Amino acid sequence: MRGLGISLILLLCCQAGAAQTHDWLFPEAQLLPALKAGPRDPATQGQFVHSWDNPTDFGPGGAGEVSISQAVPVFRLAGHSNQDALIVGLEGAVFARFSLQVITRELANTDWVFAVPLVLHRDGGWLRLRYYHTSSHLGDEYQRRFGPSSINFSRDGADFTGYVRPSPRLALYGMTFWSVNSHPEESQLWEFRGGIELDPDDSASWRAFLMADIHVEEGTGWTPRWTLQTGLWMPRVQSRPLRLTLKLIHGPSPMGQFRRRTAGQISLGLSWNP
Repeated sequence: MRGLGISLILLLCCQAGAAQTHDWLFPEAQLLPALKAGPRDPATQGQFVHSWDNPTDFGPGGAGEVSISQAVPVFRLAGHSNQDALIVGLEGAVFARFSLQVITRELANTDWVFAVPLVLHRDGGWLRLRYYHTSSHLGDEYQRRFGPSSINFSRDGADFTGYVRPSPRLALYGMTFWSVNSHPEESQLWEFRGGIELDPDDSASWRAFLMADIHVEEGTGWTPRWTLQTGLWMPRVQSRPLRLTLKLIHGPSPMGQFRRRTAGQISLGLSWNP
């Protein structure tokens, strides 16, 4: 956890110094695209969550989830725009779930993400090859309340994603992920994702959007997790898109410590793209 926290600090420092470098080093932020529809796609956000199928031992009820993320394009290896650029970047995020069912607002789970993407832009779409790591940790308060039940959850591997826009207001994507070092399975495994974005960000405020994502994983017996988001694009903050989001999730929990339990939840919050 400490190492990933240091990585996030370094990413912020790198972005702060971008204006003082050559244009091939730390190029424009929009040259490092990110998916938005999934529950663990990098975003800085805060949301109130109501679970009718709560994977934690708190049972049905309310929770708060916050995340901090940063995505930095580091090298522009070729091209100059989202029509032809080849970009290497860094991504980092941490997601935390707090129970609102106890007065102490106890931390239940944190998920950490670190990635190194290589992105090739072509005519508004892109292809991405990415080293990806995630790990998950139970909160100390949660373990004191319900007893020690933490598992060694982590994934290290590579994913390949294709993203296309058949029209300015429609985007489709698909992803294949191969984990070469998986726990608690102690083996290699496969994951697949696909999704759709209706009216993706085009710098227009107060415009509605709809996104849907499906994820299946060998480690959960190929049971699908569905994520549906709708909401409004808000006025940009520091040139970054801000979204008011209503999100519905059903299927294996996106929290790594509870991946083999079913989550059924709805949430309302604000999301700020990295």
